[in-house]
Amino acid sequence: MKVEEKGLAKRDSLKKIMMKTEVSIMFIIGILFIFASLGTQNFLTSYNLTNILKQCAIIGVISIAQTCIIITGGIDISCGAIVGFSTLMVAMGQARWGMGIVPSIFVAVVTGVIWGAVNAALIHEFKVPAFVATLGTQTIIRGLIKVISNGGTVSGIAPQFADFASSNILFIPKLAFVWGTISVLVFLLLRYTIFGRNLFVLGSGVEVARLNGISIRKTTYAAYAFAGLLYGIAGVMLAARINSAIPTAGEAYETNAIAASVLGGASLAGGLGSIAGTALGTVLIILIDNVGTQFGIHSFVMQVITGCVIVVAIVADQLKKHPIGLMNHLKRSKKTTT
Repeated sequence: MKVEEKGLAKRDSLKKIMMKTEVSIMFIIGILFIFASLGTQNFLTSYNLTNILKQCAIIGVISIAQTCIIITGGIDISCGAIVGFSTLMVAMGQARWGMGIVPSIFVAVVTGVIWGAVNAALIHEFKVPAFVATLGTQTIIRGLIKVISNGGTVSGIAPQFADFASSNILFIPKLAFVWGTISVLVFLLLRYTIFGRNLFVLGSGVEVARLNGISIRKTTYAAYAFAGLLYGIAGVMLAARINSAIPTAGEAYETNAIAASVLGGASLAGGLGSIAGTALGTVLIILIDNVGTQFGIHSFVMQVITGCVIVVAIVADQLKKHPIGLMNHLKRSKKTTT
């Protein structure tokens, strides 16, 4: 009997491991990697792999910020616009305002923090739902980008600044090292600091947070301002990579960021989120797009596929939260239609 119990325990533990989000994503990434390696000629080239890492680095930083927001039970639709605005600030600072590299980076990051604080003010002070508030600021920021840049490309960034994005350390892009460093720091921040604990508690419910003596105002402002800080850094990374600022910089980044966070195990209801899962979700999103390109799939079709992945991730999130209630609802709907 003891041998049977041990066997059952091992099977249960193996099942739990396989059910973990991170393990599932790693399995899918592995299959995609093998499939693309065997089916295409250019996937395993150093150029393509480096390009994947550079894309992952920028989206990865934004996804980490988005995860912090989702953990609180919020959402930030303005993240791509803030990234685009920070990119513009770097380019304008160096090309038009006579700033050096460091001052232009400082301005870009600070503006990201300011926009994050604006989002927090709308959400907390004026009680605007996070989706509506950040959708509004997204529209405002996009308009300001076009006004400031006069709807054109801003070039003239310092060559040594752009060189950072194109250079590697041990065949790994420097941008990927920035992503990795931020991932580790935010992981530690969420796990071992009061700030991180407060984000999770707030995501569990406003009343729960109040009962634990947490200031809702301070935590909300801190979460969105911190996310703005990371958006600013991502904007600087993007400016270095494209060596300019364009009016459409950062467009659709919010979709990839939210998808990476949810795929990585973050719950849109709040209270759950994983930096490791988000990193893997980012790799998966970028890899799907890259593999589709390698196989010559049209970008419009890839957009449909990415959308399907996001929908599946959201449905899976709902099933995890309310598996019985959702199944009962589907059964009732089926009876009604028949």
